[in-house]
Amino acid sequence: MRNYLRSMRENQPDWLTAFHSGDAFPRDEFFASRIVFYPGSGKDGHPVQLFGSTHSVHCFVYADYGVPRESLENALQDHGFRGYTTLARIELSEHSLTPNGWASHASDTVRRTAQGNGSIAPFGFFEVLERVHGLEDSHGADRLAVLFLGADGIATYDALFCQNAAIRPFAVVLQDHGFGGNYDRFGQGGQMEDIANRCNVRPDFLLVAENTQPWTGYQAIQNLEGEPGGEHNTIRHLYERSSK
Repeated sequence: MRNYLRSMRENQPDWLTAFHSGDAFPRDEFFASRIVFYPGSGKDGHPVQLFGSTHSVHCFVYADYGVPRESLENALQDHGFRGYTTLARIELSEHSLTPNGWASHASDTVRRTAQGNGSIAPFGFFEVLERVHGLEDSHGADRLAVLFLGADGIATYDALFCQNAAIRPFAVVLQDHGFGGNYDRFGQGGQMEDIANRCNVRPDFLLVAENTQPWTGYQAIQNLEGEPGGEHNTIRHLYERSSK
């Protein structure tokens, strides 16, 4: 899988190379970049490691309404992303992300369920990571950018990618967590797939755990071994969009 992703290596975005500590959140530039979106992300660093080490993606959006901010910050401080330090952390509000507001494409039932399921105070911050001095290009990209949101994964996909000026994510990580507190599945047949289809905002790739069904219209890329990730090291496979 990593060799396959290396074949799609991209140059580090110019805005990320030029970013300095103290700069404002570069919203437009960030969302114009290749992005991996991870709903129900928890504190799982595997997608950043996978795509960042292959230089195929430099920007990530993590969304989870079940991980308190303090717990996430402690994990970043104690463990972080191996081989990276924090260059900058920028506090964000909902207005920072959707300055013109956003219209939900979910059903009324799902909206009410999502609003009632958040177990933490909502939060958002933008983190720019820089590779530790002395590590080589083979370890991963020089810089990475991660948007961390204490928010519902389905609503986040809708708000960030499915509005009028939509920019589709490069890849979406799909892992249904069973008894993990999700009110709806992220995989096939769930509300997020329905919103993506109705808004015609479907990623090029899906990284799908073995316990999750891929969205309709995606096929597993042949002859690629899966890779373990997540809290339980569930094997994940890469799928490519096979239909518009």
